[in-house]
Amino acid sequence: MLRRMALLWALLSANCAFGQTLSFGEFFKQPMGSRGLEMTPKLLAANGQSVSITGYMVQQELPALGHFMLTPRPVRMSESADGDADDLPAAWVMVYLDPEQKDFAIPYQRGLMELSGKLSVGRLEESDGRVSWVRLQLETEATRGMNAFEVANYLHSLQHIH
Repeated sequence: MLRRMALLWALLSANCAFGQTLSFGEFFKQPMGSRGLEMTPKLLAANGQSVSITGYMVQQELPALGHFMLTPRPVRMSESADGDADDLPAAWVMVYLDPEQKDFAIPYQRGLMELSGKLSVGRLEESDGRVSWVRLQLETEATRGMNAFEVANYLHSLQHIH
């Protein structure tokens, strides 16, 4: 058990130690102009690169399988009551687990978490019909070989202690 926890912490440290740091405030040009939201050169340059980003997991009524949304502030969504009228901020990230874990239901985790992975920028219609513009594919090593319970504990361990 201790060996497994040590391995998990080693993976966590390695996961957060590489790539550039990106913040949600660096997604769009400020102030917003007549053309609406425009992605910053830093966000566009990070496309396909390894990045770290800190945010809050979106609390959904039912957890999505194999992915979740990350935002700069806590958000709770009521899909059955609100439908497409949600409170997501303009800057948010769709986070994907390893493709082998696409069927894992990810339970909600409170608090800030720092995630690292490969960033993808551009319009993509998700399987639920939502359009995402920024996605983060967690590094394969981050959750490889874990069952759904272990992934939930791993995500919990990424939370900042306040």
